[in-house]
Amino acid sequence: MTHFKPLWMGLWCALGLSLAQAQTQTPEAVQAFLPPAAVVQQVLLASPALQAALAQKSAQMHRAQMTASGTAEFTVRMNQQSRRVQQPQDRFSETSLSLERPLRWWGKSQLDANLADKSREVANIAYADALHEASRSLMQQWFSLRKAQVDLDSATTSLSLAQALVRQAQARLKQGDISQLDADLAQAELQRCQATLQAAQSEHAAVQITLTRLYPGLPLALPSADFQGLPDLPPMASLQATFLENHHELNLWRAEAARMRVLAERVDKDKWPDPTLGIYTLRERQGAEQVLGVSLSMPLAGQARQSHAMAALAEAQNMQDKVQQLQLQLGTDFEARWTQIQHQKRAAQHLQTAARLQGMAADKSLKAYAVGEHTMTELLQNQRLANEQRRESERQHWEVVERQALLTLDLHQIWDFDE
Repeated sequence: MTHFKPLWMGLWCALGLSLAQAQTQTPEAVQAFLPPAAVVQQVLLASPALQAALAQKSAQMHRAQMTASGTAEFTVRMNQQSRRVQQPQDRFSETSLSLERPLRWWGKSQLDANLADKSREVANIAYADALHEASRSLMQQWFSLRKAQVDLDSATTSLSLAQALVRQAQARLKQGDISQLDADLAQAELQRCQATLQAAQSEHAAVQITLTRLYPGLPLALPSADFQGLPDLPPMASLQATFLENHHELNLWRAEAARMRVLAERVDKDKWPDPTLGIYTLRERQGAEQVLGVSLSMPLAGQARQSHAMAALAEAQNMQDKVQQLQLQLGTDFEARWTQIQHQKRAAQHLQTAARLQGMAADKSLKAYAVGEHTMTELLQNQRLANEQRRESERQHWEVVERQALLTLDLHQIWDFDE
């Protein structure tokens, strides 16, 4: 058995190295299909959505500071009174002045500090989540432009083929080689292709305007990238753990659950009321008597404090249960996304093969039509199918790239702009 140990160790090392290389190559290969990360970060941070998220973060930070400082304030009291004495008859002006402030006892000050720290953590994660969601939205619109470009290129190619076919049909009609019906079919195909091109141009223009207006300064040119250079994803289990560890929404709920646990503990401490300590001075009988003293007041706790504490504890447990449910749901969704990418990659390969074969069939059909072996209807069908197969193949490849790019983004392997 000892003779096989080095072999097994070598295999495990090779497997670990291949996984590490795959995880390293995937982000670089995906980034080749995207605009530069530095430009994307600059565009996103300048967007109104991120400016609003930054303002919200600032507000949460100030509220956290307020929690740490506490709401207790000094209270100044002053009384002015007149004393009337019968024997001997006299009248005196008297003044009292006091300074009071509630005290955070029973460990409440430390709990407020902990609560403020949790609130700051929630604020930071919420801002990072807003930045991540803005990145996802930009990436999805970027790939929408790519797929709209595929449709536009396909429509342009179809129109070119239809125009060439109409010219050929008109020439052959004059020579009497084809019927008027074939020439009309070619003309009808030309009109259909022109309508398809107009629709593709409309969709492409709409997506391009969206990107230009929402993300000014973002380059729209397609980087040079090869679909064949996109590596396979590493095993699902290792990626899933990383995904759940870095998922912003899940981390936000985790942080909120932790904050609510501290809040429940803080509310429980409120079952013990805070005392109010003060000092006061009295000036009586026109200053003949002067008094200096200390005052202490304490509210008498009622059932409301107990009920408030129990409600806060139940809300904290509710949030913790939601965190577990969200983690289960996100893990399931990730597994489904990973599986879909694998199937879509194989589908893209089959579509690529089908497009190649259908293109060859369209070329043969054109030659067959030239010698009278195929009708115009057969030729149009074959050319239309060939162009549709090419378009579907390209769209499927872009769909794979988009899904893998979004997955890589969620793994924080690209466009990781967290501060």
